[in-house]
Amino acid sequence: MINKKYELLKNKNILYVEDDLTVQENILDTLKNFFNSVTIASDGDEAYTLYIENQNKIDLIITDINMPNTDGITLVKYIREYNKKIPIIIISAYTDTDYLLDSIELNIVKYITKPFTTQKIISLLDKLLDIFNLSSKITISKDIILSCEENILIIDKESIKLTKKESIFLKLLSENRVVTYSMMYDYMWDYDKTPSSDAIKSFIRKIKKKLPKGFIKNKQNVGYFIEAD
Repeated sequence: MINKKYELLKNKNILYVEDDLTVQENILDTLKNFFNSVTIASDGDEAYTLYIENQNKIDLIITDINMPNTDGITLVKYIREYNKKIPIIIISAYTDTDYLLDSIELNIVKYITKPFTTQKIISLLDKLLDIFNLSSKITISKDIILSCEENILIIDKESIKLTKKESIFLKLLSENRVVTYSMMYDYMWDYDKTPSSDAIKSFIRKIKKKLPKGFIKNKQNVGYFIEAD
């Protein structure tokens, strides 16, 4: 039985890169149990193309190292030119020191040696819960706490139910001086379905009703911010 806490990963989308079709099929069957979608690539070149086409929808990359055409380390170097922060996991039969050093420099969040055992899967899932802040509460201000896990805002000990978009938006506000319109498009809507200005205004009006008056402030033509105490 799958631990309920891992259901929090169900809205995450993965790009999985593996050239060994037998290994690919086995790990794919496992990943499908925990994540919303898994996009498959069989070598680095295909993976790079898929990433560029879907980069605003991919939350995590899992890749092998030793592959034809573009290898895993080179693939990660290319991706890091576009995105310095996306979590990247390496699964490999190799434990060569040079690979490990490259992994550190490229901000690889976890290096897993094959075979992909049950214990390694659990360790990976726990790591991802931490990376995505899915198992923690965020203190936005003295009297306001956001539970990303439950999509609940706690104000003066009173719980207020949030939509997923509202939860993401408040998390962005807690982590950034200003949440720009571009950031809202990237994190809260599919990039190929950019919301209208009316949709943005409607969203802000609704979430403001759940918050203390004046809590969310607008920076004209830029985005939104909060002045948390």
